[in-house]
Amino acid sequence: MPSFMKTPRFIIGTILVLWVLYVVYANYQFDLIKFYLLPFGVFVGMRVSSLILASAIFGAVVTLIIQWLWRRPSNNVSSVTAPPASAPSVSVPPSNKTVA
Repeated sequence: MPSFMKTPRFIIGTILVLWVLYVVYANYQFDLIKFYLLPFGVFVGMRVSSLILASAIFGAVVTLIIQWLWRRPSNNVSSVTAPPASAPSVSVPPSNKTVA
């Protein structure tokens, strides 16, 4: 057995994927769910498994967008710091005197 299969992350991820597949398969046999959009009989029909998958995809996309917005650098001027001021250099003019 490879070493990565012994890690808790792999084991928990495998259990989670198998559980999601079970939920989708077990709910696949139900009839359509009707969402009435208007009071005159206009509705959208969806299967339970489609609703579960659409909810999971929507949640993942929203999570990724929020993480991207949270981690991107801000454009505030106040967050930019000026470089440290260097010590003023005193220039000494060269001496033309020769010592004999």
